[in-house]
Amino acid sequence: MLSVGVREDCRHYIQRTTQGGEALRRCRVGAAQDKPFACPEGCLFFENRVLSTAGWTQEPDQPMSNTALGLVGLPRAAKPKKKGRKAR
Repeated sequence: MLSVGVREDCRHYIQRTTQGGEALRRCRVGAAQDKPFACPEGCLFFENRVLSTAGWTQEPDQPMSNTALGLVGLPRAAKPKKKGRKAR
């Protein structure tokens, strides 16, 4: 099996950094060679990485009603009256 460079655009590619600063790279399905880390040419498991798995997010046009942003325009609730002794 011939190996090619690392396919970072594959959804099965993972890279993590340890506390010591060492980069750990691997293939989730185990199709890539370990040393040196390389993907096989014409890998049957290759799938393009989609935006949602790359760590990117996109804000929705309208905030969801059950989030803090969705509650910004609502009027404030009346404060409850305190119970107890009156101050003299």
